[in-house]
Amino acid sequence: MPPRLIARLVAPLSALLVLLSMPATSAGATGDAVPIDVLGPLASRSRTGVIVDRVLPLAGLERLDGGPGAPVITAATWRQAWDELRRAALTPLPGPDRSTLDAGLRAARRAGVVPLAILDRAYERLRPDALGDGSLRIEGGRVTAADASALEVSRAFAAAALAPRTLRGAEVAFVLEADRFLSDAPAGAIEIDFADGRGFRRVGLGERTIARYTITGLRVLSARVTRADGSVALSRFAFEVAGLGTPAPDDTLQVVASVPYQGVAGSGAAYIYRAPGHDALVNPVVVVEGFDLDNSMGWDELYELLNRENLLESLRALGYDTVVLDFADATEPVQRNGLVVAELIQQVQDQITPQATLAVVGASMGGLCSRYALAWLESQSLPSRVRTWISFDAPHGGASIPLGLQYWIRFFAGQSTDAAAFLAILDRPAARQMLIYHYTNPPGATGVPDPLRAGMLADFAAIGDYPALPRRVAIANGSGQGQNQGFSPGAQLVRWEYSSLFTAVTGNVWALPDQSSGTIFNGSLRILFTTTTQSATVTGTRPWDGAPGGSRASLAELDAVPAPFGDIVALHPAHDFIPVVSALALATPDPFFDIAGAPDLLALTPFDAVYVPAANQEHVMITAESAAWAMEEIQRSVVAVQTPAAVSGGPSLTAGPNPFSGATRVSLTLPWESIVDLRVFGVDGREVAVLLHGPRPAGTHALTWDGRDARGSRVPAGIYFLRSAVGERSMTRRVVRLE
Repeated sequence: MPPRLIARLVAPLSALLVLLSMPATSAGATGDAVPIDVLGPLASRSRTGVIVDRVLPLAGLERLDGGPGAPVITAATWRQAWDELRRAALTPLPGPDRSTLDAGLRAARRAGVVPLAILDRAYERLRPDALGDGSLRIEGGRVTAADASALEVSRAFAAAALAPRTLRGAEVAFVLEADRFLSDAPAGAIEIDFADGRGFRRVGLGERTIARYTITGLRVLSARVTRADGSVALSRFAFEVAGLGTPAPDDTLQVVASVPYQGVAGSGAAYIYRAPGHDALVNPVVVVEGFDLDNSMGWDELYELLNRENLLESLRALGYDTVVLDFADATEPVQRNGLVVAELIQQVQDQITPQATLAVVGASMGGLCSRYALAWLESQSLPSRVRTWISFDAPHGGASIPLGLQYWIRFFAGQSTDAAAFLAILDRPAARQMLIYHYTNPPGATGVPDPLRAGMLADFAAIGDYPALPRRVAIANGSGQGQNQGFSPGAQLVRWEYSSLFTAVTGNVWALPDQSSGTIFNGSLRILFTTTTQSATVTGTRPWDGAPGGSRASLAELDAVPAPFGDIVALHPAHDFIPVVSALALATPDPFFDIAGAPDLLALTPFDAVYVPAANQEHVMITAESAAWAMEEIQRSVVAVQTPAAVSGGPSLTAGPNPFSGATRVSLTLPWESIVDLRVFGVDGREVAVLLHGPRPAGTHALTWDGRDARGSRVPAGIYFLRSAVGERSMTRRVVRLE
């Protein structure tokens, strides 16, 4: 066979060498790197100490050559490239591992800076024609080389913003720390063009460099290093300016639980964002964050998430102070973070008047943590003064990540930094507590939860399961009409198949079957005579993957990952993450329980009120309807609790007809002369009209709102809020304008 044809058939050689050390058939995840002894004398001839053929080439190091045609890369590509160089090294390379990088990223976020990273290292790979010209041979599962000419030296140069997105684009601080400049060449000049119109600027290690952007959008930044020998390397990387600024919180509380869980006290930061005119907490709403996968969300990200449909600003416009809890580690046990919530509730009580109460909203896992906190406070006979607890798409009955996808992640985690990072998340306590089915090693014959889940449920049962004192409200993102996620039980979700004469890669995922037996994962890597495989077949499972529920686009994210062989194809973009029956804590094991047909739905739940959309939505998505519904629940309770004087001769506010099409009559009763401010707001918090402003005598004042805004234009049909401020008292009424 001609040498050139041989070279084409066996390329890339890296994939071959990765599998040379594996047994002919093995079950389990793919290996990390080829052992050095497999390389034989080739290792001793290395000039760089890094032979990248020891690992699968997912990052495409050959593209990262520092030339003028450098591709635009992401932070994920940079991490993968550095990880491949570390694992391919014959002796440990100096520099951070993945966990150190993650810790540095979290510290940088807390400091309000964007961490940069640059790698500039020499490596070697086998020449593509080394087998053909005889300088490289494979004998008995070992590589032998006549001389060092079988290895060719290259350099990898890559830069990235490890936090690739900002919501404070008007002024961004970038920092390249010395331990993130990973080079084996003598240091030279480092310059970066931040794509802010100022061109390349000299950057000093450890120094902040400020970039200012005037519009949002994706930017391509460039890093240029001039080495001591005069050579120049260039890298381009993506950075998203998602927003120009986020309003700063008025205060931040550092919260440490006074009661530890399993000997460790949880902690977090509570961001206080007061209503206009408030110098202290007056009418607080505590919002608890959910399962922050990599603990990357801070105030900016939480504000963006929670202010969809202008929810936070609407609450502020209505006189509410928001207190947003950000866990120090959202992947710790639910009970530990639940005790952080309990601590915060007690701190908030200390800051408000004795008559005031508060509302608590728990999003996703935050619904579990706040549920535990409130039930625990009651079990300890400690006051909470929580009038309303809102659980927002929380996994009371468990969360679902396709079990086949979990096995896919485990199988490929040895070579992919993204897969390894997600596997680490799956192994964290909170994920193990929440997932209905969790992967096992080796794969089991059916879907089972991790043992930590049973322990969590037992702890909930020991303190009463659910709080008894507040009004309990549940919001779901899953369909109340039985809508599935677009696929049937047992349907294929991911297809990855590549085959050539000597190389084959398979990574296929199927949805859980409904009670029957079915394969949910099939993975293999074969090159020449060596194969590693793993498969998972289950029986007796419930079809959670496609059930009605708040969805997560995990499959589409996998589809977007570039593969070294073939193409990873997601046959469906999203799967059920929080089943609607879980969000409502329904007493049924059926993922497709007929919610719409239930004659008395509330009798099946621990909640006093529930909101369920008709169609499936993205998990924790806030819509105009759910935002208005939540605000109405908060308003209903605060009026009942905080304005008892309205029943005994105090101020009162009514409106009718409601709903209305032409006009509604507004009646405001004042027991004494007062300064009055009466306005109309939309559900987005936007002021629509001023109905009354100034001093008014005691008595009943009748007004009419004709459904027009301050400019005299008819407002669209929808939900609006009448808010009156009478001295230090405030009242709100919801009205609905029809077409």
